[in-house]
Amino acid sequence: MIVRPFILSASLLTITAISAQESTNPDSLNLVPNGSFEEVDGKLKRLGSIEMAKGWKSPTATNADLFSETVANSPISAPRSQFGDQSALKGTNYAGLRWWSYQNKQPRTYLQAKLKKQLKKGQKYCVRYYVSLSDLSKYSSNELGVFVSKMLVKKDDNMSLTYNAQIPTLRTEIYGDQFSWKGVCGVYEAQGEEQYIILGNFASNEKTTTGKAKRPKGESRQQTLDAYYFIDDVNVFPIKLMSECSCTQLDKAESEFIYSKKVALPLNLKPELAVDAATVYFKRFTSNIDGSMEQLVSDLAKVLKDNPTLNIKLTGHTDALEHDRIRMRPDLTELAKERADALMAALVEAGVEATRITTVGVGHETPADAGDDDVALSKNRRVEVDLVQ
Repeated sequence: MIVRPFILSASLLTITAISAQESTNPDSLNLVPNGSFEEVDGKLKRLGSIEMAKGWKSPTATNADLFSETVANSPISAPRSQFGDQSALKGTNYAGLRWWSYQNKQPRTYLQAKLKKQLKKGQKYCVRYYVSLSDLSKYSSNELGVFVSKMLVKKDDNMSLTYNAQIPTLRTEIYGDQFSWKGVCGVYEAQGEEQYIILGNFASNEKTTTGKAKRPKGESRQQTLDAYYFIDDVNVFPIKLMSECSCTQLDKAESEFIYSKKVALPLNLKPELAVDAATVYFKRFTSNIDGSMEQLVSDLAKVLKDNPTLNIKLTGHTDALEHDRIRMRPDLTELAKERADALMAALVEAGVEATRITTVGVGHETPADAGDDDVALSKNRRVEVDLVQ
């Protein structure tokens, strides 16, 4: 089914939306201008438009891509784009890079930014960004790194860059998560006066290790013979302790992490099957319909309006953590039912008769995934849609 559970990461939307490191990494300390690609000059219309994002350049002749949730029905739309489905980790925009291609048939792309100020000699800096492998990539890759330099790089050809990436020290991990944002990070001790960073793959094809990526369930588009990554939330900030530089995302991320991607309902199926394919996911501690679910809700409403004999039951669920918090937060007691009611309200607002819908909340007792990690728990914050005979 096309409603594929998403995500978020750094290992997830390990969203992982972004972390409890605000104490050591407030936005004011980030030396990367426009690190989440939110500031854009002009109207996005096509691929290869990364230089419309303030502060960002492509160091080679082939420009990187910029995607936005503010653009509809376009190869650069988010969450559904030419390369797959992904919601932004932070804000509404993110970038995209081709990290590797089979037999080097397609040129790699890179991201370059000038830091807000030069790095200080001897100062340690955490360099961090988040990636998610595109759904249509047939391959995944290692060698996710960052090159730090004193000079701007500008080449007039499409040749791959062969610099010695300083970050992270080890680049052997293959990043194959198509559903989540995963963190790439490392500590860099400045030599002094560095002011530019480049993200990309600086190793030869022969020295780049790749893996095979499966096409996600419900995705019918053809895979591409490359490893293409979405990029978001690029940070460079000074640290005192190595432990201050982490790729994990905690605390606030928990409430931001939502499992399913913004994808359309499979309207090519019979109406009964399309309805049964619908599951709406929620951020932790909330019953609000997330923006990432709006297309799914709209598609579900259309199927129901086009087929007025279909009646449905909406069953709301919570995760185990939400259940545990009820002792401290009594307002969460009816969260499962509130989620079902919220979906019903959205469908009624879209034109579906309320008399055709019933709602119930069953809490955390029937999990979709019995695991206790963030991804498993995110699958359980949901409302399931069932036909009523």
